[in-house]
Parts: sequence; structure tokens; C-alpha cells
Amino acid sequence: MGKTRKKIDIYIDKELCKGCDICIELCGENVFMKSEHINSRGYYIPIPVALDKCTGCMICELICPELAVIIEKSELVKETV
Repeated sequence: MGKTRKKIDIYIDKELCKGCDICIELCGENVFMKSEHINSRGYYIPIPVALDKCTGCMICELICPELAVIIEKSELVKETV
């Protein structure tokens, strides 16, 4: 018998991001951190570093002024041993 849970993926459109860090600041689970990577516009982009902590609240996606954060949720069946 398996247990079903949500799998969450977070994508950052590196070219849309303006490095405002709103996603970092508003995430209550500390999923994001500022990376050392600079996009073509000269901004340091955030990266998701703790996907296992993400609750899927989607605040980061909803609040992003550049629409650079994309959350994808899918069902995942995880088998119990």
C-alpha cells in the first residue's frame, strides 16, 4: 500500500527576476536563498534550497512582481516499506 503526498517543484525564470528578494523575505519556511549567480540584467537571483520545507502556499509565486517564480504541484505516490 502506498501513501500519497504532493510533490512541489519551484522554478525561477532567471531572465525575468529582478533580484528584489521578496520571495526570500516572505517565505515562512526559508525555502529560498540569494545565489551568487547574476542574470543577464545584472541581478542576483534567488534559488530554492529547501524544497522539502516548501508547503506549497504559493505566496512567492503570487507576490513576485516580475512573475518569475513558478510553482508546480503534482501527486506523488510514495511506497511504504
